[in-house]
Amino acid sequence: MSEVIVYIAATLVTVPILGLYAVYIIAVKSTHNKIFSLKLAVDCTTLLFMVAVYFIIFQIWNVNLTWLFVLFFLITGVAFTLLHWKLYDDINIQKVMKGVWRFQFFVFFLLYFLLLLFGIFSHMYAYAKG
Repeated sequence: MSEVIVYIAATLVTVPILGLYAVYIIAVKSTHNKIFSLKLAVDCTTLLFMVAVYFIIFQIWNVNLTWLFVLFFLITGVAFTLLHWKLYDDINIQKVMKGVWRFQFFVFFLLYFLLLLFGIFSHMYAYAKG
């Protein structure tokens, strides 16, 4: 039983788009609200994309960038807080954190596909080169 859980977790980290799709389908079937389901899927799978990008970077360049991910998250949080404060004069921390989290999804979603393509092409080039 524990092996099945490990295999599912490894699959979701390797291909987080499957997790995004699964959460979206389950949410649509239970709520019948596509917009809410998409937002829920994005919120639930952001961490999967972060971990996937971490492992892709580690696989390609053998570099640990955890500190950079944390720093990026903190800088994004400060920027969103300042932006929210300038626009609304009052900081709603729940809205700020949701905005930061969804921005992180957008960034890591793009990074996932860019790094995936880069990794595929660099390995193809290395294989063809000999």
